[in-house]
Amino acid sequence: MDQTLMDAQYPLITIPFNGNLVPVKIRELTQAQIYSCGGSDMSLIETFQDKIRMKRKPSLKEICLYADMLNSIAKLALVSPTYGDVVALCKLDDKTETAFRAELKEIDALLKEAPKGPIKTELANLMLAKRTQLDLVVPDDFLNSIITYALGISKSDIKLVTEDMLYNAAISAKLCNDSPCNHLDGSFSPFNKEDINRRALQIYAEKRKDK
Repeated sequence: MDQTLMDAQYPLITIPFNGNLVPVKIRELTQAQIYSCGGSDMSLIETFQDKIRMKRKPSLKEICLYADMLNSIAKLALVSPTYGDVVALCKLDDKTETAFRAELKEIDALLKEAPKGPIKTELANLMLAKRTQLDLVVPDDFLNSIITYALGISKSDIKLVTEDMLYNAAISAKLCNDSPCNHLDGSFSPFNKEDINRRALQIYAEKRKDK
């Protein structure tokens, strides 16, 4: 299919890019596409337990893996301009990038020679931070807007789901021998429904264990 015809099937919307609104064409992703980007464990539901866990400072590796997943989703969702076009616009200039990569090479050499211990861990974290700074350059406001559209968050009721809703849905599902998502009325995508099922059963198991 001609690329122009392919692009025509996706809506043109405006989203912020470093504070300025720009027109883009984005596709809403299917459950399989989201999972292919590493989103199989991603949950759009925020419970009380999630808020407690958020108080724990995530490791640099966790932050980088999460950022990498979001960028993978954006890469698949962006139609025009492509993710590659955006990265090319945002990346460091050639001289700075060359110096950056030379620095990465030096850190990598030190990392390979360093014995196991605090110094090696520090070098590994520095390497990860430098790679992230070099490769993940898409502005946060732009990236967040793409993710919101790609996951269908704005037209879904998933952000209204609470822990009590999930627990009650899980109880009903146990009684009816079906899935928790069947007992929550709302607008949910297949990805949302799987999120509901997984989180509802997890909460159900935790509450039953406490009792």
